[in-house]
Amino acid sequence: MKKDARKQPNCNWLAKYGLFLFFLFFVHSLFAQKDTSSLLLNLQQAKAKLYTNPPQAQLLLEQLYGEATKRADSKLQLESAKQLALLHMNAGRYAQAREYLLAGISIAEQQNNTAIRADFIYLNATTFHAQGDLSNAVGKYLEALRTFELNGNDIGALNTFTSLADIYSRQNNFSRAIEFNLKALKLFEQKNDKFRQLNIYEQVGSIYTRQSQYKKASDFYSKALAVYRELGNKAGEAATLINLASIENTTGNYTKALALYKQATSISSSLKIVPLEIRSLIGSANTEVTLKNYETANINYRKAIVLAKKSGMKIELDEAYEGLAEVYKGLKDPGTSKAYRSLSSEIKDSLFNDSILRRTTDLQLLYETEKKQAQIELMNKEDKLKELDLSQTKQVKNFFIALSVLLVVLVFVFVYFISQNRKINQQLTKGMAELEVKNKENEKQREMLSQLNQVKDRFFSIISHDLRNNLTTMKLYFDLVSSPEYKESGKSQLGKDVAGSVQNTIDLLENLLVWASGQIKGVEVLPKKINLHKMAELNCQMLMSMAYQKNISLVNETDEDACILADENMVNLILRNLLSNALKFTPDGGSVTILSQEEDDFHQIIVLDNGVGIKADKIKDLFTAHINVSTQGTGNEKGTGLGLMLCKDFIERNGGQIWVESEEGKGSSFYFTFPKCS
Repeated sequence: MKKDARKQPNCNWLAKYGLFLFFLFFVHSLFAQKDTSSLLLNLQQAKAKLYTNPPQAQLLLEQLYGEATKRADSKLQLESAKQLALLHMNAGRYAQAREYLLAGISIAEQQNNTAIRADFIYLNATTFHAQGDLSNAVGKYLEALRTFELNGNDIGALNTFTSLADIYSRQNNFSRAIEFNLKALKLFEQKNDKFRQLNIYEQVGSIYTRQSQYKKASDFYSKALAVYRELGNKAGEAATLINLASIENTTGNYTKALALYKQATSISSSLKIVPLEIRSLIGSANTEVTLKNYETANINYRKAIVLAKKSGMKIELDEAYEGLAEVYKGLKDPGTSKAYRSLSSEIKDSLFNDSILRRTTDLQLLYETEKKQAQIELMNKEDKLKELDLSQTKQVKNFFIALSVLLVVLVFVFVYFISQNRKINQQLTKGMAELEVKNKENEKQREMLSQLNQVKDRFFSIISHDLRNNLTTMKLYFDLVSSPEYKESGKSQLGKDVAGSVQNTIDLLENLLVWASGQIKGVEVLPKKINLHKMAELNCQMLMSMAYQKNISLVNETDEDACILADENMVNLILRNLLSNALKFTPDGGSVTILSQEEDDFHQIIVLDNGVGIKADKIKDLFTAHINVSTQGTGNEKGTGLGLMLCKDFIERNGGQIWVESEEGKGSSFYFTFPKCS
C-alpha cells in the first residue's frame, strides 16, 4: 500500500504537465489561425483594389507574397503570385508578369498540382500573345490545354480555345480558327451562369463580325456590355465598348464610333490597363483618318506608339505605324508615309514570316500527336494487363524460363563478335569522318577559287570591255562634232550624251581604283564623327549637274543633327554611288530623295527613287561580287555593279548593314545603317 501511495503524486504531476502542454498547443493554434485569417483578409482587399487602386493592390500583394514565401505557405504563394502577374499584365509590364508566373509554375510542380500549373501556363501564354510572339503563345496554350482536358477543366479549355482561335485568325488560318471556335461554342452551350454568358456573347459577336453580320454582332456585344456593367467589371466594359465602336466604324456610323472609343479610352486610362488604352486610341485614330481629321488621328497614333513600345506590343505597334503611313499619305507627304510603311513592314515580317507559321502548325501537330499517343499508351496498358493474366499459367512460365536461358547463351556467343565488330566500326567511322572533313575543306577551297576566278574575269571584262567602250563612244562623239557636215540642231542632246559617258567613265575608274587599292594595300577603316546631313548635302551638290541634265529632283531630307561614327572617305563613296545609281535609273522628270531616321544605336539612311525598279530575281544577287546584275540606266547609262559591291563591303566594315526594297516599274529604296555617335 505504501508503494502505491508513493506513485500517486507522480501520476498527478504528469497529468497536470499534459494538460499544460495541451493548453499551450490550443493557444498557439488560435493565434496561428487568427494570423492566417488576417493574411487571407489582406488578400481579399488586394483583389478588390486590383482595378480600382492598382498601386495599393501591388503593395499589399508583394507583402503577402514575401510573407507566404517566408512561411513556405504554397497556397498563399500561388494566389498572390497569380494576382501580381495579372496586375502587371493589366499595366503592360509583361516581363515582370512572367517572373511571377514562372515562380508559380515552379511551386505548382513541387506540389504536384497539375491544375494550378495549367492555369499559370495559360496566363504565361497570354503574355506572349499580347506581345505578338505567336509561336511561343501557341506552344504554351497547347501545353495548358492538354492538362485542362485531362483534368476536365471546361473553363480553362474554353479560354484556351478562344485564344487559339484568335491567333489562327490573325494568321489568316481560318480553318483552325473555326475549329477552335466550334469547340468553344460546344462548351458554351453547357454553361448557364453570368461569366459563361459573357464568353458566349463575346465569342458569338466575334463570329458574326467576321461574317460581316454586323447587326447580330452588335446585339450580342450589347448583351455582354449590360452584364459587365451589372457585375461592375470596368475592364470588360471598356473591351466591349471597343468592339461595339469597331462595328459602328465599319458600318459608317463614325460619330457614334468616336463616342464609344472615347468612353473606352477614359475607362482604360483611369484603370491603367495599357492594352485596352492602346486599342481604343488606335480605333479612334482609324476613324479620324476615315473622316480626314489627320491631325487628331496623328496625335492618337503617337500616343498608342509610346504605350506599345513601352509594353513591347508589336501587333498594335504595327497598326499604329500603318495608320501614320495613311495619315501622311492624306497630308500629301509620300516620303514620310513610305518611311512609316517600311517600319510597319519590318514588324509584319517579324510576326508573320513563314518560319513562325510553320512553327505554330508544328506545335498544333505535336499536340494532336501527343494526344493520340496518350490514347495508344492507355490501350497498350489495358492489353498488357490482359497479357499478364494469361501469363500466370505454368506452361507460359516454363516457356519464359527456357527462353531466358537461351537468350543468355546467345548473349555469351555473340559478345565476342560484337566486340570485334565494334572495333572495326570505330576505325571505319574515324576514317570516314577524317575523309569527310578533308572533302569539305577541298569543296570549300574549290568554291572559293571558283568565285575568285569569276571576280577576276569580271574585273578584266570591266577594264577591257566597258572602259574601252566608253572611250570609243566619246571618240565617236568628238569625231562627229569636228565633222564639217555636223549640224547645230543636235548639239544639246549630244552634249548630254558626252557628259553622261564621261561621268560613267569617271565613276568606273574611281571604283576600280578604290577596289584595286584595297586588294593591294588592304582597307584601313578610320572612324570619326561625321555630320550626316552635311555629307549628304555635299554629295547632292556634286551630282546636281547630272540631276539637272535629266530634270530630276534631288532632295536631301536627312536629319540636320544626325551624327554617325564611320570612315569619311568610305561614307563619301557609298553616298556618291547610291545617289548616282538612283539618278541613272530614274527617268527624266523623276525624283530622288535621301532621308534618315534613328533606330536604337544606329542611324538608318534611305535613298528613295521613283525609277525603273529592279526585277525580283535580281535583288538577291545585287551585292554579290562574282555575279553581274547591272543594267542600262534610263538615259542608256552603263553600270558594272562594282559600286554596289564596294558599298556593301564598306558599310559592313563600318558596323552597318545594307538592303534594298524595289518593285519593277515603281522605283527602289536602298536602306543602310551606321552607328550613332556616342
